[in-house]
Amino acid sequence: MRLSRYIIIQLCVFQLVSTSGLYAVGPDAAAGYNRGNMLYRKGNYRDAILEYNKVLATGVANGHLYYNLGNAYYKSGKLGRAIIAYERAQQLLPGDEDIKANLLFANAVKKDRDPEGEVGLLLRAVDSLYGSLTEHRLTILDSLFLFLLIGAGTCLIWFDSRRVLWICLVSLLGLGFGGTTLLLANRIGARTSNSHAVVLPDALMGRSGPGEDFLQVFEIHEGTKVSIQRVEEGWMLIRLSNGVGGWVPLGGLEAI
Repeated sequence: MRLSRYIIIQLCVFQLVSTSGLYAVGPDAAAGYNRGNMLYRKGNYRDAILEYNKVLATGVANGHLYYNLGNAYYKSGKLGRAIIAYERAQQLLPGDEDIKANLLFANAVKKDRDPEGEVGLLLRAVDSLYGSLTEHRLTILDSLFLFLLIGAGTCLIWFDSRRVLWICLVSLLGLGFGGTTLLLANRIGARTSNSHAVVLPDALMGRSGPGEDFLQVFEIHEGTKVSIQRVEEGWMLIRLSNGVGGWVPLGGLEAI
């Protein structure tokens, strides 16, 4: 597991920028990030984690930072927290191959296995394309569609010749603008919502109701990703990837 873009970030002492183009930070946060990188290089993963988390505490949301934090957690033997960091990194940099590879590896070594399904070539291609469309790229594409839509709409109003052609062009550009807008909203919604969580303890018991007196229905282990259904009096109703649901204590999970 290599440290992401270390040399490039070292040169950018006064600015950290994720490829989504969402956040830029000041020199203090950049210096803390660089200190974390140096500590990681020396094998001091515990202190590297502290430095990375100090930067995150300032409000920074950067995919490379979460990626390096995930590496440090993994090296420290904290698989659950490593997976959380990789998941957050992937939300900010969905097309990054390093993040994808490390997340796949971390999920491969956890105790609980996710159900495997057959994925066709077309679905893999669509998933790859969707993954490459970061918020920054979607924003640019959305703006381009809007610009072209306004231009085509103006031509439709002022030029009577080939009216059918202009109508078709406006319709296509309208569909493109609407599609990219929906994808962008989906990206932002996925990043800002806490609909999924990861198990942190070695083992966590799921029950049929929100309390210790309810029947035990399943046991899940560190690193398992679950969907959050609702929270009630210190308990969380979750659903596993196989569809099974149950209640677990709030302290055993951290939302992505």
